[in-house]
Amino acid sequence: MIFIIPLVFGALGAAVGAVAGAFTAHAAGEKDRQAAKHHREVANELTDKYANLEKKYYEFADESKRQINDLTRQHVLDEVEKDCLRLAVRLQQNLISLMWEIDREPTTDALNRFQAAVEQTNQVLYQLKEELIIVPNDYYASLLTATAATRKINTIKSNDAGGKTILSVDLGRTSTKTCVSREPGNVVFVPANVKQISIEQLRGGVLEVRAIDPLINLWLEYQGNGYALGQLAADFGANLGIGQSKVEAALVKVLASAGYFKLRDDISVVLGLPFLSLEQFENEKAYLISQVGGPHVLNFRGESVSLNVSKVWVMPEGYGSLLWSEAQPKKSPGSPDFTKISVAIVDIGHQTVDLLMVDNFRFIKYLSKSEDFGMNKFYELVAAEIDGADNQSLALISAVNKPRGERYYRPKSATKPTNLDDFLPNLIEMFYREICSRVLAWLPERVTDVIITGGGGEFFWDDIQRLLKEAKIYAHLAAPSRQANALGQYIYAEGAIRRY
Repeated sequence: MIFIIPLVFGALGAAVGAVAGAFTAHAAGEKDRQAAKHHREVANELTDKYANLEKKYYEFADESKRQINDLTRQHVLDEVEKDCLRLAVRLQQNLISLMWEIDREPTTDALNRFQAAVEQTNQVLYQLKEELIIVPNDYYASLLTATAATRKINTIKSNDAGGKTILSVDLGRTSTKTCVSREPGNVVFVPANVKQISIEQLRGGVLEVRAIDPLINLWLEYQGNGYALGQLAADFGANLGIGQSKVEAALVKVLASAGYFKLRDDISVVLGLPFLSLEQFENEKAYLISQVGGPHVLNFRGESVSLNVSKVWVMPEGYGSLLWSEAQPKKSPGSPDFTKISVAIVDIGHQTVDLLMVDNFRFIKYLSKSEDFGMNKFYELVAAEIDGADNQSLALISAVNKPRGERYYRPKSATKPTNLDDFLPNLIEMFYREICSRVLAWLPERVTDVIITGGGGEFFWDDIQRLLKEAKIYAHLAAPSRQANALGQYIYAEGAIRRY
């Protein structure tokens, strides 16, 4: 409209001029000059009105542009202010989260992040002319002092309890879970494949690059034999050893774990075994203690290592998850005290489902057992749906445990991958119902609470806990499930050392 009006004014001015000219020409041919004069006055009046109208238009146009610019500028400023306010709110929420984290565990990293967040928030508040967040000068210093003290206590308590370094090894059939502290993030997963090969073949077939993760290229030499572990062993053709006793290759896995953590000299080791029967458990326990205990000299990835395992503990598989669960802060006033109730532990592993009965924190041997029905049976069902699939393939196991929509597996020699989601839901439903029927058939009547743990426990948790709820059983998931046994074993050894 602003651009059209000047054109209208131009046309109007031309029309006024034409009218004035016409009046003058007409008056020249007429004797009545008075009429011509009148016409001229009318034309002049129209011209003046046009000029005044044009002037007012441009005045209004300038004012309109100024107002539009002011409104646009104010709108931009309002949006910027809103964004700043949103940023300030997010930063303040972050501060609250960091304060909770610091309250739980005052680490140096958390304090540094808190300080940086305070500074960023204050910068935004300063721009908004709002009051700044004031942190007392001695806040950081006092918390850093507390952090140092906590770190010292944890070092004594967790990493070197009673002057003894503890190595916890959970002999899983899919992977060995091992740790030297009670930090879940420090639990290391090593694929359970082990292959004994000659030292000449090992040295000739392993290209060692020190910069890579040792888990990718894990090998050692011990008593004249060479051993490849994990993915390297799988590359040499080793499978997961389904059906074998877990005491087989247990010593090699312990030594590899000690080498990975760079342990030296005196250490204590804690392990777990399935509770297939009391007699078998006691026999295998004695065998493990005799094999693992004592001095060992090995070559770990080209480096000489000397160890003396002064103490070995062997626990029933699954019991560590109870210790770990009880050691966690209670999430609510209604959280059970596992030391004062009848609780069952259901550890769904790769080779077995471990069913342990505990009364008031006392292990009931005659009611506990391990069934030879684990996740390997599930992977057999999955592999049966795919031509050429290997149920012990690490790639297949990894694909099954991925989120829905990402479960693709291509067997060797296949031209394209199979989408496991096409048939996996039906297999999952069939399998978890079978597990629940076995659990409920075994579960003692006095049990009120069940701790679900293990890789299979985590995989089937949503469905299993629903079925147990229908049976009026309170289900609790050990978290993190895959690490819980190794962490609980560590806690057990930690307490045992203090008792000694």
